Amino acid sequence: MISLRVLSDALEDGQRREAIYDGDLIVFKDVPPLKEFRAITDAMIQDTLGTSNPVKAQFELDQDEYSSRVETLHKRFRADAKAKESFLAALAHVGVELERTYWDWLHLRVSPHGEEHTGRRTAKLGFHRDTWSSNVYSQTNWWAPIYPITSGRTIAFYGDYWAKPLKNTSADWDFDEIRSGTSNAPLVPEPSEAVDTSSEFRPVIEPGDLLCFSGAHLHASVPNSTGFTRFSIEARTVDARDEAEDRGAPNVDGEAPRVTQDWFKQVHDGTLLTKATRQL
Repeated sequence: MISLRVLSDALEDGQRREAIYDGDLIVFKDVPPLKEFRAITDAMIQDTLGTSNPVKAQFELDQDEYSSRVETLHKRFRADAKAKESFLAALAHVGVELERTYWDWLHLRVSPHGEEHTGRRTAKLGFHRDTWSSNVYSQTNWWAPIYPITSGRTIAFYGDYWAKPLKNTSADWDFDEIRSGTSNAPLVPEPSEAVDTSSEFRPVIEPGDLLCFSGAHLHASVPNSTGFTRFSIEARTVDARDEAEDRGAPNVDGEAPRVTQDWFKQVHDGTLLTKATRQL
């Protein structure tokens, strides 16, 4: 059963982390710094795709041109310092203690309608727990839409699996193969048995809202057949003290062979989480 908390104000960081480690989903409503962040991101999307209607751009461009522009968009977004700083301001606004916080960067996800666009930058993620690959159980995921969404273009959670194991391929998955760009392996480990979707929950939040949840939650991209592309941003953060002291969500079925702390860097100075946890 999913426990969803909707808050209009900040939440003390320790309280938020404990709630996340217990399996809660938290939505922070109408986060002011996200207004600037969305304006920056929207302008970049429109400029790169060459349209004032980005959610329909996939129908205005041929497949190769669309894929090329999405690739350029990802590169521009990743390098944009103003987008980064405004998103960090949003995290601080909801109570995150940034000096203790490490992340794997800020990602713009483009999820087009249908199956025509299935490139690396537009791949839809199936059922997975982030912790199957990271093996970091103090990981928190942050997610927000850039444009309005519906239940047909959002993400889905499967609360029954919070405490129930699911057979999966985490024991044999290797991120170095994914990073090489030459592997046909899936972007994330996958279930190796059927998933019972009866507990599916599809949150629909407004642009300007910010969702956070544990990386240990089983979740997936909802297959998009709405006729509109979904643009959303996501980040994964870790509190260094919690990681050093082994505080986090329970591991019910992860078998990753190593802990990938080196994915995460301090949000301001880039110090590796591996180094920080050794010093704590």
